[in-house]
Amino acid sequence: MNKKKNFIIAGGIGGITLILSAAGIILGKDSDEKINGLSSQYDISPDGAIAYVNYTDGEPALYLQSQDGEQADKLAELENDKVILDPAFSRSGDKLAFIATGKDPEEELLSTVHLLELPNGETSELFSISAAVTEIEFSAEDESVFYLSAEIFDNYSPIASKQPHDFDLHEFNLETREHKKHTELEKYSMQSMKISREGSSVFVQMPDDAHVESAEDIFNDMYQRVFEIPLEDPDGLQVVSDPELERDIYTFELTPEENEIIYQAISDPESSGIFQYELFRYNRETKEHEQLTDLKKHAGDPVIAADRIYFTTDINFGKGDPEYELYEMNIDGTEARKVQLMDGEDEGS
Repeated sequence: MNKKKNFIIAGGIGGITLILSAAGIILGKDSDEKINGLSSQYDISPDGAIAYVNYTDGEPALYLQSQDGEQADKLAELENDKVILDPAFSRSGDKLAFIATGKDPEEELLSTVHLLELPNGETSELFSISAAVTEIEFSAEDESVFYLSAEIFDNYSPIASKQPHDFDLHEFNLETREHKKHTELEKYSMQSMKISREGSSVFVQMPDDAHVESAEDIFNDMYQRVFEIPLEDPDGLQVVSDPELERDIYTFELTPEENEIIYQAISDPESSGIFQYELFRYNRETKEHEQLTDLKKHAGDPVIAADRIYFTTDINFGKGDPEYELYEMNIDGTEARKVQLMDGEDEGS
């Protein structure tokens, strides 16, 4: 299956590369000041406010745009040797966390998680560790933050570039300020973390490699799927996306009832050109799949909030530097439209 092999190399094994390069981490020093515009890093509050990261001459800034879209306040700004990753609202919507890390992890592998109190914007540092923290999410009761962390940044194989790997799931308690490591998986990649509605489990995307015994198995029989990790029994993790789907799942979101998964996948796996990534819906009860978008703009990073599905598109995918736009659509996948975001020049006071 040549298509499968090509996709695993370019997408499956390199998936984390796409995320980090899109965020601005994997860059030459001469490119630091060339990053401009919206990144793929954003979140939506329960009431529809938008937190997003925008770059100006390589410098990242975190903005908060009001629900009505009439004002965007700059909440944080870093120097151009840094990036801002994964802004995440608390369940109550009165807190916003984000990750700050360097663009060159080979020079220093260090991640710092910050907490913003809303609406006053008071900022504090939660923790700083010598690891690649790539994603954060608040717990169901907002008493802690979960995070994905890779402890190694190195070559996975002689033919691969240096990337973070050996991922596991961790938790940081906001009151006791103690860390807890929930898994010992040391996964090559792990992303798109979601916390269950009741807070008893964590959903992540990662390789379904339990059966893998050789490189041939990786190329022919390994797919990226969505797993549920029960916090009381992390070893009891299980696949919750379609185990028969012969297609890799990347970023995803769960509907509020957790009976459906909105996921990103290649819509044209047999294409001989640049793959097209679209959003799909999988019903966990009926086992049915439905394609939701057909924008041909590399749709991904779905977030459900305020009864809407938000997602990003890269209109320059496969052609050069990423050029992101934010979209929203109805929960049934209809009426997709671009969301207008203010940039640094248009921000409100």
